[in-house]
Amino acid sequence: MKRLLPLLLAAVSASAYAQKFDGLAETPQMGWNSWNSFACDINEKLIRDTADSMVKLGLKDAGYQYVNIDDCWHGARDANGFIQADPQRFPSGTKALADYVHSKGLKLGIYSDVGATTCGGRPGSRGHEYQDAKTYAAWGIDYVKYDWCDSKGLSAVGAYTTMRDAIQAAGRPMLFSMCEWGDNKPWEWAKDIGHSWRTTGDIYPCWDCELSHDSFARYGVMRILDRQTGLRKYSGPGHWNDMDMLEVGNGMTEDEDRAHFALWAMLASPLILGNDLRSMPESTRRILTNKDVIAISQDKLGIQAWKFLDEGKLQYWARPMANGEWAVLVLNRGEQAATLNYDWKAHEINDDVSKRTLDARTAVYKWRDAWSGKAGDTGAKLEAKLAPHSALVLRLTAAASDGQAGRAAGQAAAGAAGAAGAAGQAVALDGGACSVTPAPRQRDYPWMSRERWQQMFNEDVAVADKGGVDLLFVGDSITEGWNQEIFTRSFGAWKTANFGIGGDHTGNVLWRLQNGHADKLHPKLVVLTIGVNNFGFCDATPEQAFSGVKLVVAQLRKLYPDTRILLNAILPYGQSPQSPQRQKVVALNRLVAGLNDGQHVFYQDYGLHFLQSNGDMSAEVMGDFLHPTAKGYQIWADAMLPDVRKLME
Repeated sequence: MKRLLPLLLAAVSASAYAQKFDGLAETPQMGWNSWNSFACDINEKLIRDTADSMVKLGLKDAGYQYVNIDDCWHGARDANGFIQADPQRFPSGTKALADYVHSKGLKLGIYSDVGATTCGGRPGSRGHEYQDAKTYAAWGIDYVKYDWCDSKGLSAVGAYTTMRDAIQAAGRPMLFSMCEWGDNKPWEWAKDIGHSWRTTGDIYPCWDCELSHDSFARYGVMRILDRQTGLRKYSGPGHWNDMDMLEVGNGMTEDEDRAHFALWAMLASPLILGNDLRSMPESTRRILTNKDVIAISQDKLGIQAWKFLDEGKLQYWARPMANGEWAVLVLNRGEQAATLNYDWKAHEINDDVSKRTLDARTAVYKWRDAWSGKAGDTGAKLEAKLAPHSALVLRLTAAASDGQAGRAAGQAAAGAAGAAGAAGQAVALDGGACSVTPAPRQRDYPWMSRERWQQMFNEDVAVADKGGVDLLFVGDSITEGWNQEIFTRSFGAWKTANFGIGGDHTGNVLWRLQNGHADKLHPKLVVLTIGVNNFGFCDATPEQAFSGVKLVVAQLRKLYPDTRILLNAILPYGQSPQSPQRQKVVALNRLVAGLNDGQHVFYQDYGLHFLQSNGDMSAEVMGDFLHPTAKGYQIWADAMLPDVRKLME
């Protein structure tokens, strides 16, 4: 017992501070799962062929990234209790399968259960949670779906918390998908446990039906939709209401498939495909890769839609989106075609979750039909004929009112050069250093005027237009900060470029990446500096600052999916470890460190090179660090250079 006591204390301590991995499922996860089409009839060839199909058919490019093996992959446990894959179905082993899926730029998911047996009668994880999580990490698993069969006598909170802690202890970021069927209202308690949780029993490929079995039921699309009432306030980035996997392509009509897909996107449910991708017709592929609908699903604001108007068979749903946009869906649930004649000006659409209002009486919104591409605006009534079991999906962007137009003209004049450099891109009007909405700089600061900021942006555009670079710095200025001699000596072996200027915050950096032709660069390595600007202008909390960092990382991953990102945490610590600024920095660094996945994103705190052994910053280097001198930049460059060389290999 004495020997066990330290281990027990360590386990209790780890559990007390355990948390799910941050930085995953910031938008609803997208991928594929084997269950809906294949149930237990699975093997490694199916998984490999599906991964190939995801790439070949453009699903990966559309945003789908997880290839998830559901139930029945299991073999027996070995003599030490470690789970093995079925040697007949998966003769190469799960590690080799994960390597293959990763080689395609995709991620592999796996399935287990809180009970001693899974729903398919295979070995569950009860009593083996830490062993299984460790095994999954060693195999290279990226996603864990955790079911609720054989759960007799278990506390849902306890069972799912145990596996969350086990995944954290295993040390590999794995998205945790809770398949608890909504029996214990997980939306009320699972925000810090899972990245998503099922809200209902299993789905079935029908429009409005319910199949009752001895101990459970399966539900059609409308039955699941109706069970979402009151749940939207619990959903958001990193914690989603899961309406179960998609049945698109599994036997419903094309209209039903489109409506099903659009509803799941509107309600921010994970988009996990359940059809056989190897034999998917082109009509189904077009639905599943529709860019406008996927953009609604993946909107970074992460607010779930709600039904704002119910006319019986016709229902109206709205979703507020980032950048002041909206998505509106009109659903025809009925068995007959319906005529739509909606007067935008007759309704003020108020959202009590986001506190946003869509008021077409005081502003005009332009809209685009996600399926047909047809465009219009809210100045006229919305007229259409909706087929039965179909949905009209619109994306709305505010057009300037008279007062807005005047303000926009003044701001556009200040940023005319930038607008010209980013032809066709709309300039956001709510700029400033504090926003997480992509926006250009709108204010002068003592160390840099708005005009100089604009000039440097134009210089960045000119660099980007020349094409690819080896090494891209984001978030700190080369031309207005780095000592050029030191920079050239340290990094001159590579072709370099810079996006991000001293004094910028998340919104400015995002705007520069989106509007500065950054997609032309294709660097091997991006160095993203986590600077004082993450705090300085808004007195942001570490959590708010981290949200901004994640947005920039997500944008970089979208721009450069095969590029490595080095998170360069060099922030002013202050002389004392007890200083409020130092403590905020340490808290932010803990959060940012969690983005390190060892494959695409790497984290290093180079500020440590300025500290003494007792944690204080010596007076000798304080000035060099806080107001970088040549000496300070040399310390910084010397600290970074070995990692840059390694990651550039």
